[in-house]
Amino acid sequence: MLDFAQAPTLEAEASTLFNTEERSKTMKTTMMKTAALVLGLGLLAGCASTDRMDKMEADIANAQATADAAMKAAKQAQLDAASAQGTADSAMSAASAAQATADECNERCSRMSEKAMAK
Repeated sequence: MLDFAQAPTLEAEASTLFNTEERSKTMKTTMMKTAALVLGLGLLAGCASTDRMDKMEADIANAQATADAAMKAAKQAQLDAASAQGTADSAMSAASAAQATADECNERCSRMSEKAMAK
């Protein structure tokens, strides 16, 4: 038998599971760290000798590739989070419908009990 009293608990679990704000913060932090790395490498390149310039340029290219990969992963994570939110919304809708049905059934049973007692 289904226990509809658990519906609020399921709602809280779904909210925690599909927390898009936390994922968004993580993506922003990663992007900021990568940008700081690229900026730092750029500043070091200005102070480096000509012999080190080629190595610095390669490091900057690697940092840019890493930043690009991080951006791609962040965009995919955002899409995944949006999909998960849609699933959570569907689950919430189904739980609400089930609760409404349970409430309706409970009311009918109460009326039937009252009729039986009145006889």
